[in-house]
Amino acid sequence: MTDVYLLALIIPFCLTYFILAGLFSLFFDKHLPVFHTGPMRSLFIIVLLALGVFAIMSMIPDPEIANRIEHAVGGGVLATLICFLVVRDTRPSITRFQFFIFSALVVTSLGVVNELVEFFLQAQFHLTMSRGMLDTWLDLSSNTVGTVLALVALTPFVGRHR
Repeated sequence: MTDVYLLALIIPFCLTYFILAGLFSLFFDKHLPVFHTGPMRSLFIIVLLALGVFAIMSMIPDPEIANRIEHAVGGGVLATLICFLVVRDTRPSITRFQFFIFSALVVTSLGVVNELVEFFLQAQFHLTMSRGMLDTWLDLSSNTVGTVLALVALTPFVGRHR
């Protein structure tokens, strides 16, 4: 079920790119986003990474390990990458420290929203989204690990324009 769920998230991930473009621009520059580079390349990267995570997950026989990778890479890394792509494409007036903190807060919020959606789907439609009581906490922990790794890797590149 989580494989289909990740594929279903590709469109919301792409929409999130535009929502975050508005959020970053309004929060840091007080105006709607102006794209300095085209969003099509960034959307292609988002879709490609999401499909890559789906492909990797489908090759892992242990569903628990696949779920950890889904939340670490498909959640934390991908959402952080979306923040980075937004900053790269819209170039708001943002420092590396601001990017690190703001992106961590945004990605953590997205992870919590994802867990609430999973809870709703499981409660209302009896879809199996969780394998046990600790699943939500492990999902959020995996998301956090992916977020921190992605922030450490991407933050040095904030503010470097061609």
